[in-house]
Amino acid sequence: MSLDRRQVLASGGVLIVSCGARRPIAPCAPSLDALLEAQARVLPEAAGAGANHYPMAAEALEALGHPECIPEAWRAGAAGYAGPALRVAAVTDGAGIDAGALGDYGRYGDWLEHFRAELARVPWREVVARWVPRLAPGVSAAIFHGVIRTAHATRALRRRETRARLDELAVALAYWAARYAELPVTSGGPELGAALAKLPHPWLDDLADVPFDDVPARLARAPIAPRVTPVASGASDPAGELDALVLEAAGAFLEMLVLERHRIWLLHTVTGPAAAALLLPELDSDGARALAAYSRQAVMASYVAFGAPYSPRAHLRATTPPWAELARRAAVSNSVHTIKLVEVLVRYRDLDDPLCRSVAAQWFEWT
Repeated sequence: MSLDRRQVLASGGVLIVSCGARRPIAPCAPSLDALLEAQARVLPEAAGAGANHYPMAAEALEALGHPECIPEAWRAGAAGYAGPALRVAAVTDGAGIDAGALGDYGRYGDWLEHFRAELARVPWREVVARWVPRLAPGVSAAIFHGVIRTAHATRALRRRETRARLDELAVALAYWAARYAELPVTSGGPELGAALAKLPHPWLDDLADVPFDDVPARLARAPIAPRVTPVASGASDPAGELDALVLEAAGAFLEMLVLERHRIWLLHTVTGPAAAALLLPELDSDGARALAAYSRQAVMASYVAFGAPYSPRAHLRATTPPWAELARRAAVSNSVHTIKLVEVLVRYRDLDDPLCRSVAAQWFEWT
């Protein structure tokens, strides 16, 4: 039975990397489940270190077919995120979400307990279907890391349901809920290039890297995100919209790489909507449309906060290394951002191969 592109994207089945081509694989390399078990009792982020990327990057390696490339050092890296999961009171979830808990990182422990209990009671697909639409208005939470980590956990569960993967989903959803924040909005066009060309940019000359902890405030003071309005059933194609958004963001990101502008934060405008696309198979039509709409809103706000005007495809490359080489370099890089970005570009290469390969090549030149 052949698979369509959406099924392939959902399963993450792109096996083109050969990790052993240039570097021997250590026999003690941990599996994804071993890595997740080591990371299960630590915090999802740490002051000065940002979000914990090890579980997400390890899942991306497994999706590429090379879990043996997961470095042993990533399991030990859990120590950098050690700390208590603070609790205040149980999260109530009757008629609606506990307003006092949503977006309160000081209650991350409460959210974690809540999702662990819920996943113990009902199938994980039902939990994803129920909570992702609720959390969608805060898709930019922690610079997209809530939705990204949730998507990686969900894709891992599709391949194999284990206790470690269920717990990783609980961690991911708890992180998204605890960091939940809705963006201030204003009127604005639907396209990144048009928005950046027409709107004032008071921070245009601010090229200094913004610390992870300061990003939410930066987004909040740049409210140039389009409003999200309900869309009539059947009037949109969420999968197509997210595909288009990923490619639009990738085109903008290519130019930001060349301009050397906030590359780490803007990278997440590519991996964020790509993660949202991975969640669509678990959502009903209304939830899928909401997630796609809020993903565009978040990408728009991120570019207004950190981007600059650009000429689309100005630095598209005529010649780049082949995909096998780009994917191999990512897999053996030990770089969590490189692995996650290139895995997304590999997934979307059939929609715009020159663009995706140009982004990968430009990224490697910087890193």
